Amino acid sequence: MMGIGIIIYFIITYPLNWGISEELGNGFIITSDKSLLYKKDNREYFVLPFGVSKYSYNSKWIIACTKGYYIKRSSKNKKGNISLTNYWIIDKECPIHYNEQDSITLYIDGYAYPIITNGLIGPMDSLSFIKSIKKNDIPLTLN
Repeated sequence: MMGIGIIIYFIITYPLNWGISEELGNGFIITSDKSLLYKKDNREYFVLPFGVSKYSYNSKWIIACTKGYYIKRSSKNKKGNISLTNYWIIDKECPIHYNEQDSITLYIDGYAYPIITNGLIGPMDSLSFIKSIKKNDIPLTLN
């Protein structure tokens, strides 16, 4: 009986956020497991499969940082290795349609994830990210 009391105490004190997501506008959502998705017609498409540690957005842009995973754009390309920390910019005003020409497969820790690329800039290192923010005059920062 005491075990159930402890479990109830932790659930009340530290509520779980399972299934909670935040709408970022124009069909983009961030999930509780830190995936960035695009949702259209009751279908969800990966934009950033997981690991979003920081993000910011406005009516036109989403900027994000992912951590914890090695990412490369090709399973064969050895030069495609990116560091554990990657930066991304998403133009929310870019038309999204899911087809082969507008998607790529990211290989994250050896697993393949098809993602949509319309309006997606990245992965980038921090210096390239800062340059892209300035070049596109994006008034957002990652905190």
